Amino acid sequence: MVPLPERDLDRIALNIKEGKSPKFIGEMKVYVGNISFLCTEEDLYEAFSEYGPVGDVSLVRDEEGKVRGFGFVTMRNKEDGEQCLEQLDGAELKGRKLNVRPTNN
Repeated sequence: MVPLPERDLDRIALNIKEGKSPKFIGEMKVYVGNISFLCTEEDLYEAFSEYGPVGDVSLVRDEEGKVRGFGFVTMRNKEDGEQCLEQLDGAELKGRKLNVRPTNN
């Protein structure tokens, strides 16, 4: 069995404390485009966590594991997600200006 990262353990503990399902990730998922190919999940996590608790970060990768330039960030609450839409759309990260949009689903 693979141990969970500390960040996931903290999220699960917070969910239990708040009376939510341990699987709860967040209320608002946003699309993040124009991501630098040098960017990691940790880089996105740090950028978005300045605006509130982040539930999940996933970068889309190709078959070889290379970042494809877009991904998704789920914020634990809608208000923080909306703030990310306003504050991080057009913000520079690793030399590229991010496109932050609501997801289609």
